[in-house]
Amino acid sequence: MNQGVLIARLAGVRIRAHWSVVVIAALLTWGLGAGVIPVALPRTPAVVAWLAAAVGALLLIASLTAHELAHSIVARRRGVQADDITLWVFGGVSHIRGDWQSARTELLVAAAGPLVTFVVAVLCFAVSEVMAVAGAPDLLVLLAQWLAAINATLLVFNLIPAFPLDGGRILRSALWARRHDRSRATVIAAQIGRAFGFLIVGLGMLDVLLTGSFGGVWLMLIGWFLAGAARNEQRGEAVRASLAGARVAEVMSINPATVPSWVTVDLFLKHYASPARTAYPTNGLDGRVDGLVTVNALRRVPPSQRTTRRLSEVFVPVDQVPAARPDELVTDALTRVGRQSEGHTLVFDGERFVGVISPADIGRRIQFGVPKPPPLSTPAPGLPPVV
Repeated sequence: MNQGVLIARLAGVRIRAHWSVVVIAALLTWGLGAGVIPVALPRTPAVVAWLAAAVGALLLIASLTAHELAHSIVARRRGVQADDITLWVFGGVSHIRGDWQSARTELLVAAAGPLVTFVVAVLCFAVSEVMAVAGAPDLLVLLAQWLAAINATLLVFNLIPAFPLDGGRILRSALWARRHDRSRATVIAAQIGRAFGFLIVGLGMLDVLLTGSFGGVWLMLIGWFLAGAARNEQRGEAVRASLAGARVAEVMSINPATVPSWVTVDLFLKHYASPARTAYPTNGLDGRVDGLVTVNALRRVPPSQRTTRRLSEVFVPVDQVPAARPDELVTDALTRVGRQSEGHTLVFDGERFVGVISPADIGRRIQFGVPKPPPLSTPAPGLPPVV
């Protein structure tokens, strides 16, 4: 979800817009331009109504951005990595990659967003009152009232104590602080979150059956998203608990074989590829690791180009692959893992390449709790010398 077009950078946080944010902007504009404004002010010219609706939609998205930015700023001040915000169809997401470390940190970060939304709602309401007294155009007063009402509604909804809503995180932090058991607190908050999500789905289905409106479908989508996100939070906490205290050296595959980055894709598939591996560190002419090539990336190379394209043209450069130290906590290393490396992390002891952490290594540790497997080897039978 952290993919999208970079639109701004504020307080050291990158703000990106996912393509689906266009959907929510269009829905908000349509709701205002075709519903709220014509009903409240029927004499408003259509062009003016639609322009005002577009402005109102943008202002609401700006308020959602402020909400997420508050989360990220407080997280960064508390020492938690939070460098990106993505705006999308369900509002916005602050990408918090570091561990919360304490219940107090999670409480402060979770409460920061609703506090900003509260301030925005109060400010919009105050502005609408001042404009009404001052005799401002009714359309401007209506926009300010609408922004106040929507932000107030979002505030109440977001404070429901159910994961992954901010209210759920506040609940988790409170239970965590009281019981000193983060895992149990997560289970309780996530179970409430899933129950609430399914309740929203049920309400949406009922609305569709009774009225046939699009609003019911929208409720169902929101409910499924909340239930799924709560389930993922619970699974993520289970993974964190399973890996708690484990060092990278205990989990990584030791000294995995590297492949030359100058060989062609075709040569690699014939002499290096192994069904047991999904990614391979590559080395340059100097023998140093220079990247990571994944099987999925190789599959995307058209067969007609595999005899001419080299691994160096399709690999992920080493400076873009997550790296870790052998003595580092696995939970800390995992916060840097992204989609590009498909869950893989290269391990360096100083400048010396010593291992790889793969999703299979993490799964093995979680399932069996056993130390690392024997060193990987990748046979290359009959491989001719490559210069």
